Amino acid sequence: MLLAELATLAKYNLNVKVIVIKNDVLGMIKWEQMVLEGNPQFGVQLQPINFSCIARDCGIAGFRLEDPNQAEAVLREAMQTPGPALVEAVVDPNEPPLPGRVNTEQALHFAEALARGQKDAMKIIASVLEDKVREVI
Repeated sequence: MLLAELATLAKYNLNVKVIVIKNDVLGMIKWEQMVLEGNPQFGVQLQPINFSCIARDCGIAGFRLEDPNQAEAVLREAMQTPGPALVEAVVDPNEPPLPGRVNTEQALHFAEALARGQKDAMKIIASVLEDKVREVI
């Protein structure tokens, strides 16, 4: 959650690979607000940040992954890069990072947040349903 780590990786040329899940939202906090508290997101929207450029500015290799079809190639290149590297993986902010098993209380809070006016609620519901259909097929 801090950028100083990138400068440290560069300074000591540490062979660490970082993957940033980029959705222009403080994602974990957004979903905690919804699933743990039952509230719509508040104060978590970020401006677009180009993390791969920041990585390069810090002196480490930076890669940007926007097309899922390129994931294998981009990740392979990043992993084969000597020293530190960062992959900025652009993802849908409405794709919920829910655990494999959701308990009843979490499901109820999730529904409450949607009902209370969660931004893009219909897109989130569509994403969840799409994932469930994929599981069945």
